[in-house]
Amino acid sequence: MQNDQASRTALLIAASLVLLHRDPKYSGLISSTSADLCARVLETHSSQTHLFLKIIRQGWFRPIAKLIERITIPGILLHYALRKECIALLARSAITNGATQVVVVGAGFDPLSLELQLNFPVAEFWEIDHPATQRQKVRALSKICTERLHFVAVDLSTTGLDREVLLKSSFDPTQRTFWIAEGLLMYLRPEKVSSLLRTLSSLSTPGSQVAFTFMEKGSDGRIQFDSQSKLVDWWLHRRGESFVWGTTRSDLVELVRPWRIVRFFDHDDLRQVKSGLADELIAKGEVICLSEI
Repeated sequence: MQNDQASRTALLIAASLVLLHRDPKYSGLISSTSADLCARVLETHSSQTHLFLKIIRQGWFRPIAKLIERITIPGILLHYALRKECIALLARSAITNGATQVVVVGAGFDPLSLELQLNFPVAEFWEIDHPATQRQKVRALSKICTERLHFVAVDLSTTGLDREVLLKSSFDPTQRTFWIAEGLLMYLRPEKVSSLLRTLSSLSTPGSQVAFTFMEKGSDGRIQFDSQSKLVDWWLHRRGESFVWGTTRSDLVELVRPWRIVRFFDHDDLRQVKSGLADELIAKGEVICLSEI
Protein backbone atom coordinates (compact mmCIF):
# COMPACT_ATOMS: atom_id res chain seq x y z
CA MET A 1 0.00 0.00 0.00
CA GLN A 2 1.29 3.42 -0.96
CA ASN A 3 1.54 5.89 1.93
CA ASP A 4 -0.55 8.52 0.17
CA GLN A 5 -3.16 6.20 -1.35
CA ALA A 6 -6.15 4.38 0.06
CA SER A 7 -5.87 0.60 0.22
CA ARG A 8 -6.63 -0.99 -3.16
CA THR A 9 -7.85 -4.10 -1.38
CA ALA A 10 -10.32 -2.01 0.64
CA LEU A 11 -11.58 -0.41 -2.58
CA LEU A 12 -11.93 -3.84 -4.19
CA ILE A 13 -13.96 -5.15 -1.25
CA ALA A 14 -16.18 -2.05 -1.36
CA ALA A 15 -16.85 -2.74 -5.05
CA SER A 16 -17.55 -6.40 -4.26
CA LEU A 17 -20.20 -5.48 -1.70
CA VAL A 18 -21.93 -3.13 -4.14
CA LEU A 19 -21.87 -5.89 -6.74
CA LEU A 20 -23.30 -8.50 -4.36
CA HIS A 21 -26.05 -6.13 -3.20
CA ARG A 22 -27.24 -5.82 -6.80
CA ASP A 23 -27.25 -9.60 -7.35
CA PRO A 24 -30.79 -10.90 -6.65
CA LYS A 25 -29.35 -14.16 -5.32
CA TYR A 26 -27.13 -12.52 -2.68
CA SER A 27 -28.67 -9.08 -2.11
CA GLY A 28 -29.98 -10.14 1.30
CA LEU A 29 -26.42 -10.57 2.56
CA ILE A 30 -25.55 -6.89 2.11
CA SER A 31 -27.60 -4.15 3.77
CA SER A 32 -28.63 -1.03 1.87
CA THR A 33 -26.63 1.06 4.36
CA SER A 34 -23.52 -0.98 3.62
CA ALA A 35 -23.95 -0.86 -0.14
CA ASP A 36 -24.72 2.87 -0.11
CA LEU A 37 -21.59 3.73 1.89
CA CYS A 38 -19.38 1.59 -0.34
CA ALA A 39 -20.90 3.25 -3.39
CA ARG A 40 -20.22 6.71 -1.97
CA VAL A 41 -16.60 5.76 -1.34
CA LEU A 42 -16.16 4.63 -4.94
CA GLU A 43 -18.01 7.66 -6.23
CA THR A 44 -15.85 10.18 -4.36
CA HIS A 45 -12.45 8.46 -4.38
CA SER A 46 -11.39 9.13 -7.98
CA SER A 47 -12.65 9.40 -11.53
CA GLN A 48 -11.50 5.81 -12.13
CA THR A 49 -13.46 4.34 -9.21
CA HIS A 50 -16.45 6.52 -10.12
CA LEU A 51 -16.43 4.97 -13.59
CA PHE A 52 -15.94 1.49 -12.14
CA LEU A 53 -18.99 2.04 -9.92
CA LYS A 54 -21.09 2.81 -12.99
CA ILE A 55 -19.84 -0.37 -14.65
CA ILE A 56 -20.53 -2.74 -11.74
CA ARG A 57 -24.06 -1.36 -11.49
CA GLN A 58 -24.81 -2.65 -14.98
CA GLY A 59 -26.52 -6.01 -15.28
CA TRP A 60 -24.23 -7.09 -18.12
CA PHE A 61 -21.19 -6.86 -15.83
CA ARG A 62 -22.41 -9.59 -13.44
CA PRO A 63 -21.34 -12.58 -15.60
CA ILE A 64 -18.01 -10.87 -16.25
CA ALA A 65 -17.49 -10.46 -12.49
CA LYS A 66 -18.27 -14.15 -11.96
CA LEU A 67 -15.71 -15.09 -14.61
CA ILE A 68 -13.06 -12.89 -12.98
CA GLU A 69 -13.83 -14.50 -9.63
CA ARG A 70 -13.46 -18.01 -11.08
CA ILE A 71 -9.98 -17.29 -12.44
CA THR A 72 -8.72 -15.48 -9.32
CA ILE A 73 -10.22 -16.79 -6.04
CA PRO A 74 -13.39 -18.84 -6.58
CA GLY A 75 -15.94 -18.12 -3.84
CA ILE A 76 -14.21 -14.97 -2.57
CA LEU A 77 -17.20 -12.63 -2.96
CA LEU A 78 -19.43 -14.83 -0.83
CA HIS A 79 -16.59 -15.20 1.67
CA TYR A 80 -16.33 -11.41 2.02
CA ALA A 81 -20.07 -11.05 2.59
CA LEU A 82 -20.37 -13.89 5.11
CA ARG A 83 -17.21 -12.87 6.96
CA LYS A 84 -18.67 -9.41 7.49
CA GLU A 85 -22.07 -10.77 8.47
CA CYS A 86 -20.54 -13.16 11.03
CA ILE A 87 -18.45 -10.41 12.65
CA ALA A 88 -21.47 -8.08 12.68
CA LEU A 89 -23.47 -10.73 14.55
CA LEU A 90 -20.65 -11.14 17.08
CA ALA A 91 -20.48 -7.35 17.58
CA ARG A 92 -24.23 -7.06 18.08
CA SER A 93 -24.14 -9.91 20.59
CA ALA A 94 -21.28 -8.26 22.51
CA ILE A 95 -23.12 -4.93 22.77
CA THR A 96 -26.35 -6.64 23.78
CA ASN A 97 -24.41 -8.44 26.54
CA GLY A 98 -22.79 -5.35 28.01
CA ALA A 99 -20.03 -4.00 25.77
CA THR A 100 -20.27 -0.20 25.54
CA GLN A 101 -17.34 0.40 23.18
CA VAL A 102 -16.55 -1.03 19.75
CA VAL A 103 -13.16 -0.41 18.13
CA VAL A 104 -12.52 -1.45 14.53
CA VAL A 105 -8.79 -1.71 13.84
CA GLY A 106 -7.96 -1.39 10.15
CA ALA A 107 -11.56 -0.49 9.36
CA GLY A 108 -11.09 0.19 5.66
CA PHE A 109 -14.40 1.16 4.06
CA ASP A 110 -16.42 -1.24 6.18
CA PRO A 111 -19.76 0.33 7.24
CA LEU A 112 -20.24 -1.75 10.42
CA SER A 113 -19.51 1.08 12.88
CA LEU A 114 -22.01 3.31 11.11
CA GLU A 115 -24.71 0.64 11.17
CA LEU A 116 -24.10 -0.21 14.83
CA GLN A 117 -24.18 3.46 15.77
CA LEU A 118 -27.66 3.71 14.28
CA ASN A 119 -28.88 0.60 16.12
CA PHE A 120 -27.22 1.02 19.52
CA PRO A 121 -27.62 4.61 20.78
CA VAL A 122 -25.73 4.11 24.07
CA ALA A 123 -22.48 2.68 22.66
CA GLU A 124 -19.40 4.54 21.39
CA PHE A 125 -17.41 3.54 18.32
CA TRP A 126 -13.84 4.02 17.10
CA GLU A 127 -12.17 3.33 13.77
CA ILE A 128 -8.40 3.06 13.51
CA ASP A 129 -6.90 3.04 10.04
CA HIS A 130 -4.23 4.29 7.66
CA PRO A 131 -4.60 8.08 7.19
CA ALA A 132 -5.06 7.84 3.40
CA THR A 133 -7.80 5.22 3.60
CA GLN A 134 -9.52 6.91 6.52
CA ARG A 135 -9.49 10.27 4.79
CA GLN A 136 -11.50 8.85 1.89
CA LYS A 137 -14.00 7.24 4.23
CA VAL A 138 -14.55 10.42 6.27
CA ARG A 139 -15.11 12.23 2.99
CA ALA A 140 -17.79 9.71 2.01
CA LEU A 141 -19.44 10.08 5.43
CA SER A 142 -19.46 13.90 5.35
CA LYS A 143 -23.26 14.12 5.12
CA ILE A 144 -23.96 11.43 7.72
CA CYS A 145 -24.18 11.96 11.47
CA THR A 146 -21.17 10.34 13.13
CA GLU A 147 -21.49 11.92 16.57
CA ARG A 148 -20.50 8.74 18.43
CA LEU A 149 -17.98 7.55 15.85
CA HIS A 150 -14.36 8.54 16.53
CA PHE A 151 -11.65 8.36 13.85
CA VAL A 152 -8.02 7.66 14.76
CA ALA A 153 -5.48 7.81 11.92
CA VAL A 154 -2.54 5.40 12.38
CA ASP A 155 -0.29 3.52 9.97
CA LEU A 156 -0.29 0.17 11.76
CA SER A 157 2.29 -1.36 9.42
CA THR A 158 4.99 1.11 10.49
CA THR A 159 4.25 2.69 13.86
CA GLY A 160 1.85 0.21 15.42
CA LEU A 161 -0.94 1.29 17.79
CA ASP A 162 0.03 3.74 20.51
CA ARG A 163 -2.41 3.28 23.39
CA GLU A 164 -2.10 6.95 24.32
CA VAL A 165 -3.47 8.00 20.93
CA LEU A 166 -6.63 6.00 21.57
CA LEU A 167 -6.97 7.22 25.16
CA LYS A 168 -6.82 10.83 23.95
CA SER A 169 -9.81 10.16 21.71
CA SER A 170 -12.12 9.56 24.73
CA PHE A 171 -11.63 5.79 24.81
CA ASP A 172 -12.22 4.40 28.32
CA PRO A 173 -10.23 1.22 29.16
CA THR A 174 -12.46 0.55 32.18
CA GLN A 175 -15.44 -0.07 29.90
CA ARG A 176 -16.08 -3.44 28.30
CA THR A 177 -14.92 -3.29 24.68
CA PHE A 178 -15.45 -5.34 21.53
CA TRP A 179 -12.42 -5.11 19.24
CA ILE A 180 -12.47 -6.01 15.54
CA ALA A 181 -9.49 -6.63 13.25
CA GLU A 182 -11.02 -7.94 10.04
CA GLY A 183 -8.86 -8.63 7.01
CA LEU A 184 -5.91 -6.82 8.61
CA LEU A 185 -3.40 -9.03 10.43
CA MET A 186 -2.26 -10.94 7.34
CA TYR A 187 -0.70 -7.68 6.08
CA LEU A 188 1.35 -7.12 9.27
CA ARG A 189 4.69 -8.63 10.24
CA PRO A 190 4.52 -11.27 13.02
CA GLU A 191 6.05 -8.91 15.61
CA LYS A 192 3.45 -6.26 14.73
CA VAL A 193 0.64 -8.78 15.19
CA SER A 194 1.92 -9.78 18.63
CA SER A 195 2.42 -6.16 19.64
CA LEU A 196 -1.06 -5.16 18.52
CA LEU A 197 -2.76 -7.98 20.42
CA ARG A 198 -0.80 -7.10 23.57
CA THR A 199 -1.77 -3.43 23.24
CA LEU A 200 -5.44 -4.35 22.85
CA SER A 201 -5.28 -6.55 25.94
CA SER A 202 -3.69 -3.71 27.95
CA LEU A 203 -6.68 -1.53 27.06
CA SER A 204 -9.30 -4.15 27.88
CA THR A 205 -11.24 -4.75 31.06
CA PRO A 206 -12.39 -8.32 31.91
CA GLY A 207 -15.29 -9.38 29.68
CA SER A 208 -13.90 -7.58 26.63
CA GLN A 209 -13.61 -9.54 23.38
CA VAL A 210 -11.68 -9.36 20.13
CA ALA A 211 -12.73 -10.81 16.78
CA PHE A 212 -9.93 -10.97 14.23
CA THR A 213 -9.30 -12.85 11.02
CA PHE A 214 -6.12 -14.70 10.08
CA MET A 215 -4.86 -16.74 7.17
CA GLU A 216 -4.33 -20.41 7.98
CA LYS A 217 -0.80 -21.34 6.99
CA GLY A 218 -0.72 -24.30 4.62
CA SER A 219 1.37 -27.43 5.10
CA ASP A 220 3.77 -25.98 2.52
CA GLY A 221 4.10 -22.76 4.55
CA ARG A 222 2.27 -20.64 1.99
CA ILE A 223 -0.16 -17.93 3.14
CA GLN A 224 -3.08 -17.74 0.75
CA PHE A 225 -6.61 -18.85 0.00
CA ASP A 226 -6.75 -22.51 -1.02
CA SER A 227 -8.01 -21.68 -4.51
CA GLN A 228 -5.95 -18.51 -5.00
CA SER A 229 -4.36 -18.14 -8.43
CA LYS A 230 -0.92 -16.74 -9.23
CA LEU A 231 -2.70 -13.76 -10.79
CA VAL A 232 -3.81 -12.70 -7.30
CA ASP A 233 -0.28 -13.13 -5.93
CA TRP A 234 0.98 -10.82 -8.69
CA TRP A 235 -1.75 -8.22 -8.08
CA LEU A 236 -1.21 -8.08 -4.32
CA HIS A 237 2.57 -7.86 -4.74
CA ARG A 238 2.26 -5.12 -7.34
CA ARG A 239 0.01 -3.12 -5.00
CA GLY A 240 2.31 -3.65 -2.03
CA GLU A 241 -0.43 -5.53 -0.17
CA SER A 242 0.89 -9.10 -0.09
CA PHE A 243 0.05 -11.42 2.80
CA VAL A 244 3.03 -11.55 5.17
CA TRP A 245 1.60 -13.33 8.23
CA GLY A 246 -0.29 -16.55 8.67
CA THR A 247 -0.51 -19.13 11.42
CA THR A 248 -2.24 -22.29 12.61
CA ARG A 249 -5.05 -22.59 15.12
CA SER A 250 -2.85 -24.45 17.58
CA ASP A 251 -0.09 -21.81 17.42
CA LEU A 252 -2.62 -19.04 18.02
CA VAL A 253 -3.42 -20.30 21.52
CA GLU A 254 -0.06 -19.10 22.83
CA LEU A 255 0.26 -16.12 20.51
CA VAL A 256 -2.93 -14.39 21.68
CA ARG A 257 -2.30 -14.68 25.43
CA PRO A 258 -3.58 -13.16 27.70
CA TRP A 259 -6.59 -13.40 25.38
CA ARG A 260 -8.40 -16.75 25.60
CA ILE A 261 -9.75 -18.23 22.39
CA VAL A 262 -13.52 -18.81 22.50
CA ARG A 263 -13.99 -20.34 19.04
CA PHE A 264 -13.06 -20.27 15.39
CA PHE A 265 -15.29 -19.66 12.39
CA ASP A 266 -14.07 -21.15 9.11
CA HIS A 267 -15.72 -21.49 5.70
CA ASP A 268 -18.01 -24.26 6.92
CA ASP A 269 -19.19 -22.13 9.85
CA LEU A 270 -19.74 -19.12 7.57
CA ARG A 271 -22.00 -21.31 5.44
CA GLN A 272 -24.36 -21.55 8.43
CA VAL A 273 -24.68 -17.76 8.81
CA LYS A 274 -27.41 -17.66 6.19
CA SER A 275 -29.76 -20.37 4.97
CA GLY A 276 -29.68 -21.76 1.44
CA LEU A 277 -25.89 -21.80 1.04
CA ALA A 278 -25.27 -25.54 1.32
CA ASP A 279 -24.17 -25.90 -2.30
CA GLU A 280 -22.46 -22.51 -2.67
CA LEU A 281 -18.70 -22.25 -3.12
CA ILE A 282 -17.04 -20.22 -0.34
CA ALA A 283 -13.33 -19.41 -0.46
CA LYS A 284 -11.31 -21.32 2.15
CA GLY A 285 -8.24 -20.07 3.98
CA GLU A 286 -9.20 -17.06 6.12
CA VAL A 287 -10.62 -17.85 9.57
CA ILE A 288 -12.33 -15.68 12.20
CA CYS A 289 -11.05 -16.05 15.76
CA LEU A 290 -13.15 -14.84 18.69
CA SER A 291 -11.20 -14.37 21.93
CA GLU A 292 -11.93 -12.80 25.32
CA ILE A 293 -10.08 -11.56 28.36
